[in-house]
Amino acid sequence: MRETRRYLGLELSGAKNQKTCVATLEYYAKEKKIFLLDLYDKISPIDDQSSDQALLELIQEVGDPMVCLGVNVPLQLPPCVTCTRKHCPMPSHCSVPTVKWMREFMKKIGRTAPDRLSARTKEFTPYTQRPIELWMKYKLLPELPVSLHLEVDESLGGNKAPLSARMNFLKRHLHGVSLIEVWPRLSVALLGIELGLPKRHLTQYRQLEEGVELREEFLLQLSQQREIFIYDRDLRKLAQSLTAFDAFICSYIALLSDQNRCSKRPSLREFPTQAGWIYYPETES
Repeated sequence: MRETRRYLGLELSGAKNQKTCVATLEYYAKEKKIFLLDLYDKISPIDDQSSDQALLELIQEVGDPMVCLGVNVPLQLPPCVTCTRKHCPMPSHCSVPTVKWMREFMKKIGRTAPDRLSARTKEFTPYTQRPIELWMKYKLLPELPVSLHLEVDESLGGNKAPLSARMNFLKRHLHGVSLIEVWPRLSVALLGIELGLPKRHLTQYRQLEEGVELREEFLLQLSQQREIFIYDRDLRKLAQSLTAFDAFICSYIALLSDQNRCSKRPSLREFPTQAGWIYYPETES
């Protein structure tokens, strides 16, 4: 193992604004210490560059050598979007493995869900959803405290569609880069529980004003309990900027994934091999 290992976190926003942020972590294996090296926010084009070119150049520059890049948006598109079949039999009869899994999974959920929920679990849309989103909504989140239940955005839903499309484009230019998908809200919830933070910190940390104090407390506890060195100026920046905070979380989950400290992907019988996975901290349960 190299003496140092570098991990990046990408909080991706639209190409036409300047809210994209990249966080860089360095892990010193011998000392088992983690350092936040730098934060790059408001990434914008220079001269004749496009926003995509500026971002790709930054990743190549600060990520050399990079072990893993954690991103906050879908790395795969829904199965129907990438399907090349000339004739579509409709999801109810489709034999594509991922779509078939989604159909069977929803039937199973419909049979086991309470009556008030069963009607809402019969349909799925494999042209906007992926297997991982169904898994998160009906398998993982119900295991968390009710106060921490999160809304699951679809890959090509109204909130995520432009970002999913942009990431699908960027992937074609990130040659040789190990990528993992991260859901920062879920990771914060799981880490917060392990850190012993009050539920209020985990449900309100994304608020505009009160969230600054809560994010700072989260970062202080994480840095102390997980031995992460963060300069005071960077800690203030992470607390004040939600995009920088999420980028940092993505970089930290990238590190945990490399150390096999993220929850394991389900077995082949439980989850389709072709489907993308979201990485989140391993829990004791």
